[in-house]
Amino acid sequence: MIKAELDSKEWIMELYEPATVEEIQHAEKELQIVLPKVYIELLHVSNGVLGNLAKLYSTDELVEMNKTYEVQSYAPGYVSVGNDNGGYHLLMKAEEGAINFQLVSDGYGVPAETDVTDKFLAWLDSDEGDPWRNE
Repeated sequence: MIKAELDSKEWIMELYEPATVEEIQHAEKELQIVLPKVYIELLHVSNGVLGNLAKLYSTDELVEMNKTYEVQSYAPGYVSVGNDNGGYHLLMKAEEGAINFQLVSDGYGVPAETDVTDKFLAWLDSDEGDPWRNE
């Protein structure tokens, strides 16, 4: 479960108003996917997160970025939930029970076993906010 104490994390620069159920359902419908439960829980705390080393998308950004980068075409079964403020996306399986993300370069296909992988909640709860921390 996502802790509401996100504002105590030094790496988080900005939190936002929580997403509504309707906003989350709209994003899933627009992308024709199921969002991971752990990401939905984050959205219920803050509709997106701006960090110093990573950006986690709001419901509107989820739709925009996944459509712009054609994530569902290049990496079917995955959703980009954020990026490293550079050329890498944080991909999660588009499944309710998904708990890991993989850091994958723009122009990717289906993530490979060699891509940086981390448990989303452990990373979110870390004091680093650095998606590269396990590399």
